[in-house]
This record gives sequence, structure tokens and C-alpha cells, in this order.
Amino acid sequence: MIAKRHLIGRRMWKVLFACAAILMAVIASRSENSVFTTTAQPREPTLVFAISGESGEGYMDAVAQVSGRQFKPPYREENKQAETAFAQKYFATGKTYRLIFGGGEAGTVTVKKWSEGCNNIHSEVTVAGGPKLGGEVRALATNSGSLGKRASSRRAPSAEERAAVLKLVRTIYRQRRTPANLLNSIKVTNLTATDIDGDSKPEFVGSFMLTTRGRASAGSEGPINFERDLFLIAKGDAASVRGDFVKFQAYRPPPEQFLSSIDYVDQLDVDGDGIGEVFTIQGGFDAYAYVIFKKVGGRWREVYQGIGDAC
Repeated sequence: MIAKRHLIGRRMWKVLFACAAILMAVIASRSENSVFTTTAQPREPTLVFAISGESGEGYMDAVAQVSGRQFKPPYREENKQAETAFAQKYFATGKTYRLIFGGGEAGTVTVKKWSEGCNNIHSEVTVAGGPKLGGEVRALATNSGSLGKRASSRRAPSAEERAAVLKLVRTIYRQRRTPANLLNSIKVTNLTATDIDGDSKPEFVGSFMLTTRGRASAGSEGPINFERDLFLIAKGDAASVRGDFVKFQAYRPPPEQFLSSIDYVDQLDVDGDGIGEVFTIQGGFDAYAYVIFKKVGGRWREVYQGIGDAC
């Protein structure tokens, strides 16, 4: 009987020691995880840039930082210290980013140098691959390895598509009380066919303007008296094109003749919902800004505006 008690006692001690060992292992594991968490490097923010070109030179602006489904300024605006710190890190010579054109990867962008503008920072870049940029043909870039994985989709519309969109444009201007004798003076700033929602059917994104001017002096155009600008996203084929988003502005420019027209940069599905956000550039009083439109609940809405520069 005494021998059995000793045996039971030894077994109990073994169980206690085993439990203690497990407890110590759990404590050690939590301690190690705690140390790892506090010493882990923060993730790089996801950034989206706008790329423009002129005479073979490329230029890049930081448009926005992506935080989940939200857009934030890439750095604190009108803060020289924040701008400089950002430029030294993300506009450093040799820094390379993925070029996005038509919602998909189309090449690379490499920074040559950066400089200060009137009220912001900019960088000069070299573009490899992708389209020839210039005028109203712009693109995006990103440091993300996951955004823009769909096939690039952007082209000039066919003659039939262009004619159908222009018919819709004249209807929109007429509905906004534009005199009939001015409708033939509507000018196309840019018109692009691109698959925004991934259904293999193009949407048409375009900017249009109608300018009426005062009396011209010898050898020069007269000042702008009135401006009618349209930014349009249209859906459908040449036989059934319709407006999906209409942004019409009718206004008298200030004496300095600054316009607030909106022009297309490119589209990119940032939040992964299958529909690309539309990135644009808008003029202002001696300034320009970047404006992002997103389809929310079946309707296009402005979800972000960030300064490009202001002099």
C-alpha cells in the first residue's frame, strides 16, 4: 500500500512538471512574439503617382497614399520638412516604379531627380515601355506590387465610337442650354476608350470644351467671355452609347483667364472591387489639383482631391 502511494506521488509530480514546462513555453512564446511585434519594420505605404510627358521628358507627381479603401495625401501639404523627407525617400535618383496605363502594368518609371515647384515637389523621370506620353495623354505609377494586375486596356476610339460619343456630347450641351449655333464649336480635349469595370467592353472617358471669346486685337485671340467644360464617362457601343457620369461646368473665367476644366489621367482599381477609380487633373486659379472619382452604389462620386501645385 505504501509502495502504491509513492508511485502515485511520483506520477503526480511528473504531471506537475509537464504542466509547468508547457506554461513556461507559452510565456516564452508570448514574450518572443511581443519582442517581434515591437521591432518589426512598418510597412511601406501604397502610393499612386501621376505621370505626364512633353518633348520626350517625363514628369511625376505624388497624387495620393492608399489606406485600405481610403485616399490620403502622400505627405502633409504646405510642410517643407514633410515634402523634403518624402522627396528624399521616394523621389531619390534611380528609384523605380511600375507604370500603369489603361488600368494595367505597361512599363516602368525611373526617377532622375526632384525639385521644388511653386508650392509642391515634383520629379523628372524616364519612362520605359508603355505608350508615348505627351499633351493630354498621361499615365499613373505605383510602388505597389499588387495593384494594376489586370490587362492594360486603353486606346483611341474607332471612328464609329467617336461619332456616337460626340452625338451624346452635343445632346448634353443642348440640355445645358447651350445655344444651337455654338454646338459645332465644341472641341475634344481628349477621348479615350478603356475598360474600367473589367467586363471586356470599353467605357469612353473624355474632356470637351466650348469657349466663347470677346473681340480680338490684331494678331491675337480675344479674351474668354464664357466657358462650358464637360468631363464625361460613357458606356455602351457605338449604337447605344449613354452617359454614365456627366460633370458639366458653365462659368465666366476670372480676368486672369484660368479655367477649371477636368482632364483624364488614367484609371486603376485601387480597392479591389473590380471597378477602376478614375484619376483626373483639374485646373484652378494659377494652380492644378488631382481629383479621384469612384463608383459608389452604382454612381460616380468624387472621393479625393489633392493639390498638384499652386503658384
